[in-house]
Amino acid sequence: MWYMFLMTGLVAIFLSIILYLSNNIIRQNVYDYLKNGVQNSFSQIESDEEGNIVIDNKLDTILGVVEISIYNKDKEFVYGNSSIDFEYDDNFELIKKFSSLKHLKDKWYVYEDVKYYPNYGNIWVRGIIKATLLDNIIQFIMLRLTIGLPIFLLFSGITGFLIIRNSLKPINFIKNTALKINAGNDLTKRINLGEGRNEVYTLANTFDGMFDKLQNSFDSEVQFTSDVSHELRTPISVIKSQSEYGKTNITSINEAKEILKVIYNESQKMSNLVSQLLTLARMDKGYHKLNLENINLTELIEIVAESQKFNAEQKNITITYDLKENIFADVDEHMIMRVFINLISNAISYGKENGFIHITLQLNEDKKFILIEIKDNGIGISKENINKIWDRFFQVESSRTGDNSGLGLPMVRGIVEAHNGEITVESKLDIGSTFKIKLPKKN
Repeated sequence: MWYMFLMTGLVAIFLSIILYLSNNIIRQNVYDYLKNGVQNSFSQIESDEEGNIVIDNKLDTILGVVEISIYNKDKEFVYGNSSIDFEYDDNFELIKKFSSLKHLKDKWYVYEDVKYYPNYGNIWVRGIIKATLLDNIIQFIMLRLTIGLPIFLLFSGITGFLIIRNSLKPINFIKNTALKINAGNDLTKRINLGEGRNEVYTLANTFDGMFDKLQNSFDSEVQFTSDVSHELRTPISVIKSQSEYGKTNITSINEAKEILKVIYNESQKMSNLVSQLLTLARMDKGYHKLNLENINLTELIEIVAESQKFNAEQKNITITYDLKENIFADVDEHMIMRVFINLISNAISYGKENGFIHITLQLNEDKKFILIEIKDNGIGISKENINKIWDRFFQVESSRTGDNSGLGLPMVRGIVEAHNGEITVESKLDIGSTFKIKLPKKN
């Protein structure tokens, strides 16, 4: 209905404009036609030295539908076509004048002009044209518009109704699908409108993408809960069993120390797991604010590498490094240290006996980025698992997550990305792996 009201209003405005323009344009054409006829008549009228009017006998007083009448200085008709029997207002003015008048049932347009002739005086010329032609043209236009515009309105209304109904079908489908999902809590349902060019199809595909993300989020949450429960079950079981054993079976101080040592180690694993979970959760929510300082990465890597040498010597793994001196970066020292500790400890845990770990630190060619590589000749990562190592709680026999929780590498990636950097890995099974870190260097 609003659409029809709008169209009717537009048609009314359009019709009014057409009437106004057609009327004024045609009147202007009639005015110009009359004016030209009158002006041309003056050019064929002269006055002689004796004060008489001389009219060219070639003067045509019927110019198509225009009739010309000539009046002398006394405003008396002297020449032309004056066969129409009605009275004029013969009080000629000394100005150009365009007017209309009624005679019987007909309407006439009149144009009058005057010109002064030496030795004689003023001569008036009047041109008239019947308005019937003009009225016929306007009536013709009105008739066509009166017939055509309602048909146009009807056609527009039907077409608009069909277009709107077809346009609303996908929206109704989207609404019904959303209601079903909301009623049944089944996020596996999809709208599946397919590909389309208009906004409705884009909206439907956006909803499908949103449902996919929600489904993945819920699946991840369920998986996360399951994985956390699994990871915490083992140390809790060990702590519980050791505590129950200790309550009734301890016979010596040394045995008590061993039990407390096991309990401490398992609680330490739980503490590390909870700490990593909190770090990842804060990163996900954007709550973890980095405490940026201008740190000498060269010295920091040397410190971390030296702290890991004892663990490396247990497997006779040699740690070497090629570090460019005094490379500074604005980083969170504690978080970046966790990155290096995690990657180096992983390389040790899954390195081969008598293997090596080589660490390099340098700037790229334009000195805008810091490049860090940690390379080993350990057990490596299979091709099908290389992209999965960044998933939380992902574990496989040959995984790189030395803490055995599946959270180390996701945390490393989160820390690097929080520093506007990126981390990648190249690896071949049974040959070794190379982790590459790229950090922006700020002057």
